[in-house]
Amino acid sequence: MSYKICKQTEERIVLQDVGGIIDFIFSGVMALIGAGVMYLSWFNYQDTGEIVMSFVFLLLGSCFFFPMFKINRLTIDAVNKELTKTKSWFGITTNKEVITNRSLSLLEMSGATSGEVNAFFDNQKQVSHHYRLKFYSYPEWNLSMRGFSTMLDVALFIEQHFDTDLAMVVQHKRHKFSVKGLMKNHQKTPLPNDSIVKETGFQQLTISAAKGGVIGQWIVAISIITWAVLTSVFLLYLSEMEGFTYIPFAVQQLIAFIFVSGLSYISINSSVSTRLKIDHGNVIVKTSLFGARKYPLSEVVGVVNLAKITYLITRKGAETLAYKIPTKYSYAIHSWLMPFLKK
Repeated sequence: MSYKICKQTEERIVLQDVGGIIDFIFSGVMALIGAGVMYLSWFNYQDTGEIVMSFVFLLLGSCFFFPMFKINRLTIDAVNKELTKTKSWFGITTNKEVITNRSLSLLEMSGATSGEVNAFFDNQKQVSHHYRLKFYSYPEWNLSMRGFSTMLDVALFIEQHFDTDLAMVVQHKRHKFSVKGLMKNHQKTPLPNDSIVKETGFQQLTISAAKGGVIGQWIVAISIITWAVLTSVFLLYLSEMEGFTYIPFAVQQLIAFIFVSGLSYISINSSVSTRLKIDHGNVIVKTSLFGARKYPLSEVVGVVNLAKITYLITRKGAETLAYKIPTKYSYAIHSWLMPFLKK
């Protein structure tokens, strides 16, 4: 199961299970079997004229479509202060579990990854990130979340309306979801000031996720741009030598320019390091060439490394700072940010 938010108001959040690839394949296979059984009922009726048995086969085949109409929902009601998980078929609820405010003692957030081995050997394959909410209650729930933002929205909503504590699991250790709670062993981690994380100005921090730091990022970007330029020049020269007249030369030049410009922008934009800057009661996050996001310091909780992604967590959402940097850097960034945050 994997839940996502389908409706959210100030008083209620409704999440629906969107399933995973296994659920999708299972539902598809069952639907194909059901279609086959229903076809047999039609074939039997055409062949024998028997209505009763054909109708029985028709009903049997329709049962195979049931998994496609199963809906799992989680409703978080801030007015009644209760969480309700339901399972329904064709809109009819068949199973219902309720957690009240007083029976929920802790809500725990965690993350994990999968497919890393395949991604290591094949760059085309992506690492999958998984997030989970664990409800320490009666009954106890373990729910998979669609993404980090969904998990955070649910957790912050429950924190606001329910009398429970929040926690995050980082490197198999539980941390209290607070400014001081996200520290390592409740101690500040000194800033390494190396090629990955360093202070580059007054109340400004630069984060580089690439090996070799900023220099390594720019070397990769320049290499890609150079390859794009040389490839475009070679193709233009080759087309002229071979008398390629199907596309006007001016159009070929325009296509080459667009190709080089687009690839250059993507390369340069990806090589720009993330910057955190404290300015007039706000933390400004710049992760690209153009544009930056501003978060009031009063809304910022801190920095955490979850599922190998380093996030800046705020009460308005989360911002991705870096991918696949050691956890010690997230502790250091959080420690650097702590003096500016509301305790």
